[in-house]
Amino acid sequence: MYADPSLIRDVVIRVRLNEAESDLLDAIQRFTGHQKSTLIRDLFISGATKVLAGEMDVTPSGDVIEAPQKSLFALR
Repeated sequence: MYADPSLIRDVVIRVRLNEAESDLLDAIQRFTGHQKSTLIRDLFISGATKVLAGEMDVTPSGDVIEAPQKSLFALR
């Protein structure tokens, strides 16, 4: 039925948001017209890719810290 069954998305993870976070997600959803689940998945993948590339750090408290940009002047 599917060309690649490993690409089937069947893992469900619950995420709890506070009211402000939910309002932000609602605003993004209204602006883009995409489904909330798709937005959350895309944002997660984007953030995870940045973490793995060393462009963003996530502390144990859950705070996100943008990695400092490397200056060309610092290479001298």
